[in-house]
Amino acid sequence: MSTERERATADLFRVMPRHVQETVRFYDAVADQLGIHVTDLHCVGALSDAGALSAGDLAARLGLTTGAITRMIDRLVDRGFAQRVADPADRRRVLVELTPEATVEVGTHFAGMAIHLEQAIAGYSDERLRFLVNFLEESVAFTRTETERLRREGRSHSTRVSRKADG
Repeated sequence: MSTERERATADLFRVMPRHVQETVRFYDAVADQLGIHVTDLHCVGALSDAGALSAGDLAARLGLTTGAITRMIDRLVDRGFAQRVADPADRRRVLVELTPEATVEVGTHFAGMAIHLEQAIAGYSDERLRFLVNFLEESVAFTRTETERLRREGRSHSTRVSRKADG
């Protein structure tokens, strides 16, 4: 007979992939509503999180080439989601930032999630909230490290091939 910890661990291993899958589906749906690629939405998220960034910084954050980032920035600028601005610390350098309109428009699609999260954690103690934040931060850090390892040691994202072609 399994212990409560074993059952809880099994439940965690069962629910985490489902959580990630549903989050991916949600991001796809938001991108569809905004009329942009889901990768462009990830760029919007990076800019929302960090503020203005250079194309190189965006490329590093998203794990994309500078060429891919340039095309992404062009799409976001054309759609009114982002704008290029001079770096106040070095006027020769260009940064990319979200437009105020994009911040509002994107925010409307995440408002329901924010309300749900606020309601879901309303009864949590400070200690329980801190535990949850720490768990998620550690998970993010590990996932980033594991992604970088796969990119470094495995097949480059630019060399993807179909499974049929592999066989």
